[in-house]
Amino acid sequence: MPISDADLARLADLARLELPPNEAEQLKDDLNKILASFEQIRNLDTEGVEPLVRPVATENVFREDVTRPGLAPERVQALAVETEKHFFKVPRTVDAGE
Repeated sequence: MPISDADLARLADLARLELPPNEAEQLKDDLNKILASFEQIRNLDTEGVEPLVRPVATENVFREDVTRPGLAPERVQALAVETEKHFFKVPRTVDAGE
């Protein structure tokens, strides 16, 4: 089913695009070619073909997820420029609305 001028106008409106007439005609031709390609794919005989979830096999190549002790809070805070109680103190990054 080819795209009509009305379909293209609706798509442009939804996408908030302003299409000059010469670009609109080219875009309509391009979209019709894309839809024709999908129509060819739809007509392929896929009987007996197992669907793929992924085109390549996946496997975990990372190390096992093992918990281990982290750094002591005092050691980490010693690296900070400034702390207050048990928190890192950083410069304000959001305007207070002034």
